[in-house]
Amino acid sequence: MLGSRSLAAALVAVACSPHRRPDDAGRPNESPPPPLVAPARAPAAPAAPPSGELVAPARAPAAPAAPPSGELVALAPGVNHTCALRQGQVFCWGLNRQGLLGVGEPDLEDILRPRRVPGLPPVVQVASDYDFTCALAEDHAVYCWGDNGRGQLGIGDVALQTTPARLADLAADRLVVDFGRVCAGRGAAFFCWGRGEFGDGHVRQQPFPLEIAALAGVDDLALAGAHGCTLKAGEVRCWGHNVSGQLGNGQGGCRYKHPLPREGRRLPPKECKHEPVPVRAVGLPPIVELALGGYFSHARDEVGRIWRWGQQGERMDYGEDLAKYRPYALDGLPPMAELAAGEAHACARTADGELWCWGNNSFGQLGHAPVPGESSEQIARVGGLPPVRALALGFHHTCALAGASADVRVWCWGDNSDGQLGDGTTERRHTPVQVRWD
Repeated sequence: MLGSRSLAAALVAVACSPHRRPDDAGRPNESPPPPLVAPARAPAAPAAPPSGELVAPARAPAAPAAPPSGELVALAPGVNHTCALRQGQVFCWGLNRQGLLGVGEPDLEDILRPRRVPGLPPVVQVASDYDFTCALAEDHAVYCWGDNGRGQLGIGDVALQTTPARLADLAADRLVVDFGRVCAGRGAAFFCWGRGEFGDGHVRQQPFPLEIAALAGVDDLALAGAHGCTLKAGEVRCWGHNVSGQLGNGQGGCRYKHPLPREGRRLPPKECKHEPVPVRAVGLPPIVELALGGYFSHARDEVGRIWRWGQQGERMDYGEDLAKYRPYALDGLPPMAELAAGEAHACARTADGELWCWGNNSFGQLGHAPVPGESSEQIARVGGLPPVRALALGFHHTCALAGASADVRVWCWGDNSDGQLGDGTTERRHTPVQVRWD
């Protein structure tokens, strides 16, 4: 799930963007961006509405209200770390290389249990991705910290930040993050920064927030890998790389520009499907939620069906209007109330708290031990959990808030090489374990 949602007293919300690479390499087929140039001065503040108030569009989600004291309300897994929101404070754990977690302990490489991030006002949303995190405060201010090599912290330069840095002249009511890029919704507008494509036909190196006219008025926004999608009045439109049909327009794949050589190992250059501006994902009913992975996209419709388009990895099949590059409904699932996606896996929960997952399971991120020869399309229910209230997926790990009322706990499973499961170890977990709060 991407973007923020309003919180009711009996419900919890998740803010996450789980689509990232565990290394410093660029995304597949990513065009080299122009050099990042810091602005000579901070950008001017966006014009405020005449009343001076933030005005949300009719269907745009507003920033969630502050939770009751003590309530644990949101999770935000990245690649090698995880953050959570509790009592209006942000806690993080996992890989802390060069102090990337912002917890004030830069000498610790791994932090295996939750540590509070100091220096933040009361927070209503937290969102993490590859080695960086952003938080939305009650007063609509945005703070970011961690890796900044792509300008993803929005502070006008590429300097790493070991403590939260406030973005000047920006007020927001929801955040969407991805590997190296971030968008902040403010009323009917979106302001974006970092490296990548933002649906307006340009590849940007943007070190500070810039209003993206092409995103104005959309109801929701999702970013993942090298593509993105918008949702407006139930219709899905996507843009970016389409190497596996992840845009859902019936096209996809790559092809070699020249015939393969009979001898030698050097392959000719490739060309891959790509759309610089949003195109409609075809054959979908009215959609209410989006969740994108590295090479695929998912959506939930009004009756709780889950739809998918895209395949695992780059496809050497330069297709035009092919059925496999169009959305299709997943079989074997009950009606779902929430949807989330990782790099190569996805999960959804029912209204009464059943959790189902599918996709890549190489780290046990589906909630059971990997099975040799197991299909990545196999859908299975995750056991060992009380009723799930909200879910959030990292690159190769999965987390959920589960339990009743004040007894809600954080459970995580999958990759734990840097302590991102928060159980005090670096042992991989194939079944859910509780995060250990000191």
